[in-house]
Amino acid sequence: MRGSIFSSTGRPRGALRDVGRRASTKASVASALVCALATFGCGASSTGAAAPPDDAGQGLPPPETGGAVMGTNPYGVPYPTNNIGFDARKGSIPGNQIQNYKFLGYPGGDVSKGIQTISLADFYDPEGKLGYKLLHLGVAAVWCTPCNEETQATVPLIPGFLKQGVVFAQALDDGATMGTGATPADLMSWINKYHSNFTEMLDPGNMNLGMFFNAAAVPWNAIIDARSMEILTANVGYSGDLQGDVSPWLTWVANNPPSYPAP
Repeated sequence: MRGSIFSSTGRPRGALRDVGRRASTKASVASALVCALATFGCGASSTGAAAPPDDAGQGLPPPETGGAVMGTNPYGVPYPTNNIGFDARKGSIPGNQIQNYKFLGYPGGDVSKGIQTISLADFYDPEGKLGYKLLHLGVAAVWCTPCNEETQATVPLIPGFLKQGVVFAQALDDGATMGTGATPADLMSWINKYHSNFTEMLDPGNMNLGMFFNAAAVPWNAIIDARSMEILTANVGYSGDLQGDVSPWLTWVANNPPSYPAP
């Protein structure tokens, strides 16, 4: 089972190798397919998945900093707010700009400074001063086998990706049980298990990113133009070829101006 957003050519992307889905009835499978293919995706409430436990909120930033809010990037450029939405690029039609969601986590996977608030504005680089061309944003769950495989495969590739201008950030939504929101302890265990060298964050119960995909279909991966925060593509599943996923978009960025100007 897979879901896909069309590529820049307007054609569906290639088949994905696996999706961490465990739907048990025909109805849930059909619902998962509809959600995965829908423009807006689905969150846990639309699939009937169990609600996150009461303590899941400990993995979210305080209310005054959570969710999609205005902010500035590391060198003071205001985060875009005019074209916010959930659609990825489809052929020549630009995708929406992703909201400035905020999370708790560890920038660069470095736990030595303690858990910190991370915003998507941290990766917004309209002037190229950070050296970012693309943001690879993903969601994983501890219970999901392909999520584990993808994370393990990502770590050794990070130095090469950074040289290409690709920065990675991954949000952990569930712990070891589907529908049970990931906790700070889950995230620390995840980082230690894979020796993560890229930004790792918490999104317990998909409180931020649940509108983009079916909650039972992970991993979810999006590639975002760091110059404008346009959603270039978004898919559920792990392709097994991260470089192959990214390379066409590096070419696209090299050959096309950003779809939206800086504010």
